[in-house]
This record gives sequence, structure tokens and C-alpha cells, in this order.
Amino acid sequence: MNTVLLFWRGVAIIGLFGLIGLIIVWNGWLAPIQQVPLWLELILFGLPLILLARGILYGKALTHVHATLVSLAYTIISIWFILTPQEEPYGYLMLLFSVLLYTGGFFGAKYINKANELN
Repeated sequence: MNTVLLFWRGVAIIGLFGLIGLIIVWNGWLAPIQQVPLWLELILFGLPLILLARGILYGKALTHVHATLVSLAYTIISIWFILTPQEEPYGYLMLLFSVLLYTGGFFGAKYINKANELN
């Protein structure tokens, strides 16, 4: 069970830091059109993820649950970007990382609670 827990925590970490990296790289260098100021977009999209980073890294179950809720918002945002022709690749990558964050957060919280019950 420990390897299963490590796997799902790893998926959550990949999803979280993939989203953070994607937001920084896309909005900082690759965005074809910047309609919103860069600092505002980085704060609005990056801050919720950065606030989750410590809890995900330390394996806190409640933070994994919060990550699933936050990832749903990023899924909706990614669909919005998918429908924008110039930012379609950004939307697909954001969708991929938000699904990874959701599944990793969901199963990570489940197996963290099971591991805590055994101890």
C-alpha cells in the first residue's frame, strides 16, 4: 500500500508543479496575445497552486482534498482556453495537469487516510 500511496502523491506533485510551471512559462514567454497584465494573471492563476504546494509535498490529506477542488476550477479554465484558437495548446496542457492534480489529490487523500488508520 505504501507504493500505491507514493504513486498517487507523485501524480499530485506532477500535476501541481506542472500547472505552476505551465502557467509561468506560457504567460511569461509563450503567450501569443497578452490581454491581461502579466503580474495579474500570474497571481490569479499561480497563487492558489503555490498555497497548496507545502501541504502536497508533506502529504497532508486535507490539502489533497483542497487540491481536488482547486483542480476543478483549473479544468473549467482550461476548457475556456481550449476554445480560444490562439491558446489551444495551453488549454490542453492545463487540462492534462489539472486532471493529474485531481486524480492524484483524490487517491492521495484516500490512501493517506488508510495509512493513518493502520498506524
